[in-house]
Amino acid sequence: MKGRWGVLLLTLLFAGCDKDEGAENQPDIVFPLTATISTLTYNVAGLPQLISSGDPVNNTSEIGRRINAYEIVLVQEDFNYNHFLYGTAKHPHRTTPSPPVPLGDGMNILSQYLISDFKRFRWDDCNGTDCLTPKGFNYSRIEVVPGFTVDFYNLHANAGGADADLEARRRNIAQICAYIDANSQGRPVVVMGDFNCRYTREADDIRFFLDRGFTDAWIELIRGGEVPEKGAPSLTNCGPSATAPDCETVDKIFYRGNDQITIEALEFEKPREAFMRDGKELSDHIPVYAKLRFTVNFGN
Repeated sequence: MKGRWGVLLLTLLFAGCDKDEGAENQPDIVFPLTATISTLTYNVAGLPQLISSGDPVNNTSEIGRRINAYEIVLVQEDFNYNHFLYGTAKHPHRTTPSPPVPLGDGMNILSQYLISDFKRFRWDDCNGTDCLTPKGFNYSRIEVVPGFTVDFYNLHANAGGADADLEARRRNIAQICAYIDANSQGRPVVVMGDFNCRYTREADDIRFFLDRGFTDAWIELIRGGEVPEKGAPSLTNCGPSATAPDCETVDKIFYRGNDQITIEALEFEKPREAFMRDGKELSDHIPVYAKLRFTVNFGN
């Protein structure tokens, strides 16, 4: 990121030139440099129709249309119907989809901002049917402000509640946290996806992210910073509005800034109604949205 300062400085120098010549082509520089971006994470239930818990043949194209309202979208279970999703989505930047089941991981990114350094990683541990696809996480850098990138992680952890499922999921969380520690130390980071974790579940290790300085947008904006008690009853009072202090879903958005880029969550919502048709949800998951503000700090 620091290597991009030269580009920015040249931009600033040109912006300060005589406005009488080519003024209409000179950029307007606004300080501090900020970008307010709508982000969405959504498990789109794109397993083959016969085994999907949704209706991907009929719903995936509609999902693609509706995610156009969001600037950075991270999807999971985008397995066999990616051509429907990409066919109606209009984001100019998108990851090359992985193959269908059983070869692909089903995780992709659609963005209004440039995506670079994209990498996919398979979990070292899985259990049961989760082992039938190479589920895991992916990593990328997205240029949220010209010349400045943020590390984005998209994950889909092992599902299920059996002891072997819980153990695999704990290892999944430990694996991605170890990767973040090694590769995003000191970097601004956003982690989104289907964690299959709950704060209240005794055997889940979702707090690993809080221990690394991350903020959960739901906890910050909906619960006023109060983390649910581990071992308490599950917070499943999610209807009709899924955005509530007592409604925890397994899909989450975490963020962590650094000295150069501050990240703030301005809005948080689970836009269930925006992803319904004829009274039915388009997927078996509720999408999770956060409006994030990225501010470049020039004093550091």
